[in-house]
Amino acid sequence: MTHAAMSPQEVMNHHAKSFSWAARFLSPAARRDAALLYAFARTADDYADEDSLGTWQERLQCLQQLRSDVLQAHTSPAPTLAQQAGRMLQGHGVPGAVIECFMDSLLADTAQRSLQTEQELLRFAYGVAGTVGQMMRPLLGAPAQAEGYAIALGVAMQLTNIARDVVEDAARGRCYIPAQWGVSPQTLAAPQTPAQRNEAFAAIQRLLRLADDFYVYAQTGFHAIPRHNRRAIRIALALYQAIGHKIAQRGVDRFWQGRVSLGSAEKSSLLARTLLTPQIHRPRARRDVWRSDLSHLCTVPGFPAGLQQ
Repeated sequence: MTHAAMSPQEVMNHHAKSFSWAARFLSPAARRDAALLYAFARTADDYADEDSLGTWQERLQCLQQLRSDVLQAHTSPAPTLAQQAGRMLQGHGVPGAVIECFMDSLLADTAQRSLQTEQELLRFAYGVAGTVGQMMRPLLGAPAQAEGYAIALGVAMQLTNIARDVVEDAARGRCYIPAQWGVSPQTLAAPQTPAQRNEAFAAIQRLLRLADDFYVYAQTGFHAIPRHNRRAIRIALALYQAIGHKIAQRGVDRFWQGRVSLGSAEKSSLLARTLLTPQIHRPRARRDVWRSDLSHLCTVPGFPAGLQQ
């Protein structure tokens, strides 16, 4: 079944194996809007990544059409998925610059790339996922002051995705672990010796530690999410962070044996632990990632540079 033949909720249930578990705990309106946002974002991401959807030029044209549709959402009496998402996001007051940044980041990601610096990594993670956090924030009923926490959670989830997709990304000619960390894309994709495996896995562990800093920082903002939606985001964070922890626990010898995911028993256990933890849990962040890691993004269109966390 193609995305076009599926409802937004079916797209989320089929593809978002972790988030769909968490989304059950959203209010009905937030769950409906989140499913629409996910279906739109997933469609755009697939055109950026999936060779099976056409030639590079064909997929680029589809992405450009999605960009046009989502930003010109009120031009059709029979709206496309992107136009439906655009109307919903506009109704929630999401700035067009945020949506543009998301789409432009995916358009840039259709080409082969190898990131050089940690700043480039965080700029990419913001563009393709921090922006999604910004779009989700009003859907949850959280105030504008919570935007930095929403961005941090999106960035954290993207860093986890990068960590578990190193080999798959390499096959597409992409390396998101920055060269300044001292490991080559070739070593990351297929380390040939024990020393190379250790070197590559050390970079992946560094990426996961960076993700954990963003997860912890995002948790400090949970209090800003209305109670009726807070539990769902707590569960989503716990599930995504657990994927990173499982990567680290499997160790260097098993990383290249296959993509890591959580089984149903693991998800159920995490779900139970999260539900038994008090709703308001405000851990102390190890560092202020908003200022120490993201401050250089103040010139990126859509980034809320003036926000005081």
